[in-house]
Amino acid sequence: MAPMLAAALFGAAPACALATEIVGPVARVPSGDTLVVTDGARDVEVRLADIGAPQGGEFYAPAARTLLASIVAGKAVRVEVTGSGGEGRVFGRVFAGELDVNLELVRRGAAWMCIEYAANLNLLPHENDAQRHKRGLWAQTSQFDARVRCRRRPPAAKPVG
Repeated sequence: MAPMLAAALFGAAPACALATEIVGPVARVPSGDTLVVTDGARDVEVRLADIGAPQGGEFYAPAARTLLASIVAGKAVRVEVTGSGGEGRVFGRVFAGELDVNLELVRRGAAWMCIEYAANLNLLPHENDAQRHKRGLWAQTSQFDARVRCRRRPPAAKPVG
């Protein structure tokens, strides 16, 4: 009997199954849309689903990283896993307590929604509001630039489910 079928029949999850939720302290924040969560004895890189943030030397990249770090610093977070990016890397919605971190970054103008890949379109009104008020990155970033950056670095891979 195939392992996946056996697991389905007997209620056991296969060893290679992707967790649907990760809970743990944030070990570090490498960029404005990526953090590393300690899950037990291992570190898991978490890319925030449905959004993207400026990288490297791009306008607002340091501020986006600093904002994400200040939101999650010293806290345990809960990650609702939405996809896999390979060994040790997942995509997901991140919550610090009751705060939806993905939403907060978009709301404050530290990230854009990647509409082409987004499973959750609830972020769009918040992005529109940030654009209208030129919050954060929207002071010098056009919607066209954000969409091009999303295509270069999509915020989703191997969806769960």
